[in-house]
Amino acid sequence: MTTPALEPRDWALWRALALMGRRLVAGLEQRLQAEVGISVPDLDILMALDAAPDGRLRAGSLGEMLGWEKSRISHHVSRMEARGLVKRVTCVEDHRGTWVEMDDAGRGALADALPVFAAHLKHGLVDVVPEDEAEVVGRVALRVLDASPATSCQAEIDRLGVELGLRAAGYPS
Repeated sequence: MTTPALEPRDWALWRALALMGRRLVAGLEQRLQAEVGISVPDLDILMALDAAPDGRLRAGSLGEMLGWEKSRISHHVSRMEARGLVKRVTCVEDHRGTWVEMDDAGRGALADALPVFAAHLKHGLVDVVPEDEAEVVGRVALRVLDASPATSCQAEIDRLGVELGLRAAGYPS
């Protein structure tokens, strides 16, 4: 097998970034499961619904926002629906479309999960990366995301750029 022309440092950078992401997510997963009884993907969906203007999103938009395939969002929403965290509502304007909304148990789970998430984020990232370096990390993350060939979640990438203070609102996609 032929190895592409990358320097050892390039491979190490990839492994360091991938391992950092996996460890942050794995630690959050353990804390959420132990303290709230939900998963990181559950939290991702609940946070997306909470941030939506009407508290609901079309299933397709939710999947695009999270960068998930249609089948993954469908299966995961079904599992969350069975646990009472979300509900599906038929779109009145387009009967083929489905809205996903948070249910009461989902609102409670989100309320319980946010302090766990904030503490994990503060301990594992915010307290570790100084503010000046955090801006560099944000810039690098946006540059890598923009260079990605994937077209899903572009609106989310642009929103993150605005929230990081690195892009103006209305940044061209």
